[in-house]
Amino acid sequence: MYSLRKSNIEDFFYNTSNFRIFFVSNLLLQCLVFFDAFCCIVDAFILIWSVFLFKKKRIDNHCLLKIEHFKIPILFIFLSTVTALLNFNTKNFPVDFLFETGMIIYYGVCFFIFYGLQVDLNEDKLKKETTKIFKLVAFLNTFFVFLSFVLIFIKKQIIISGTFLENSFRYVVGLHKVHGAQRFTGLYENPNILGFCCVVSLIFFHMLLIKKEFFKDSKKKNRVFFSVVFFSLNFLALMLSDSIASFLLLTVYIVLSLFNKYISLNNRFTFKQKLKNFLIFAFNTLLAVFVLIFLRQGLQESASNVISSISLDNISGTDITDVNFGRETYSLADGNGRLELFYMAIEVLKKHPFFGVGSAKIAHFGQLNSQNGVNLPNSHNGYLSALVCNGFLGFLPFFLFWCTIVYALVGSLLRNVGKRNLDVFPNCVCAVLAYVVYSVSEKTMLSEINMMSIFIWLILGYACTYKKLYLNSDAEFL
Repeated sequence: MYSLRKSNIEDFFYNTSNFRIFFVSNLLLQCLVFFDAFCCIVDAFILIWSVFLFKKKRIDNHCLLKIEHFKIPILFIFLSTVTALLNFNTKNFPVDFLFETGMIIYYGVCFFIFYGLQVDLNEDKLKKETTKIFKLVAFLNTFFVFLSFVLIFIKKQIIISGTFLENSFRYVVGLHKVHGAQRFTGLYENPNILGFCCVVSLIFFHMLLIKKEFFKDSKKKNRVFFSVVFFSLNFLALMLSDSIASFLLLTVYIVLSLFNKYISLNNRFTFKQKLKNFLIFAFNTLLAVFVLIFLRQGLQESASNVISSISLDNISGTDITDVNFGRETYSLADGNGRLELFYMAIEVLKKHPFFGVGSAKIAHFGQLNSQNGVNLPNSHNGYLSALVCNGFLGFLPFFLFWCTIVYALVGSLLRNVGKRNLDVFPNCVCAVLAYVVYSVSEKTMLSEINMMSIFIWLILGYACTYKKLYLNSDAEFL
């Protein structure tokens, strides 16, 4: 009995699919104010877990060599380690040391366990894992969004502040108001995280519909009802969060999905029909963009009026007399000073151009180069953050990796565009390309250990696995 239990435990912990599901779940919960501190502690144990998993599933069975372009990530991680050693300072030891070590391990998790999932999954395992994670994220996030709306009707704003390990913290739950801006943040750490999680839910929800895995055993009326509820809650929360970057992510994903439909239709048509299809695509694209923009403004105004009139909060002792979602100005104080952050990051890069400053010290160097006291925890640009942290030497393999993978995915999709039953491979590619655009204005990829970062490595892994299993041969999806 003992050996059987021990075997079951080992099978669970040495299963990379279980690791990915658990890690993604923890990072989703970490987006919430009340779970943030606990989930950060769990992250540390998950990273330790990943070290044993990496040795067992990548080194001992030689699977590392089977991951496409594995030498480039190894070079990047090596150079990141060199950067960490060059910037080592006993002044903030052991905090900086532990942070840099954790980030380097996280790089390995992203490259070799998430992107590298292509060596773990066959057709059946790929279908099961994608369905589990898509459902898990979409359902959980929608539930938390629903609770966020319930909360804001009861209490418009709750301030949670204090000190933890000599570090002060302050969270705004419900309605986030600062310098003329009112944004819906609900139970999440900030409006940008809420907006991003809602977009991820919408993308996964869309993929579940394509896979026909969304309440597949329910009646049609029930499926339609739940589809409307899921879409409405996440879309409304996205609009009220007023996250421009997340709005851009969803818009680009929709446009690319429409473009994929367009090129799929054009494969076997005459020039006249292709021209007609292009006009339809152009019209649908413009219509989708205008509808999204119109809905954003309209929903913010309507929700403001509804919540102001129905809310049970008498707002005594607060300065929120009316709910008015949106931002009157876009100054740095409102968190929209992207150019200021870019300039600060460039100043840091000028002083450390080759190896960068490392992940632990970017905020410190940002304070030194700020002209108005604004910190630089990141540059709100995934590419620039990687450049500042790792320098040009570390950034080159990172950039080469991304160019190589994206080029291969787009090329594979275009070559197989005429095939039917491609499952969610085209949608994964659309999500990757949309994220490439999204990264221009948000902290992403390898900036922090969070949901914004892990999402792309998960989708990238699925896209490359689909390509490897089906599109690198003459086989088609069943």
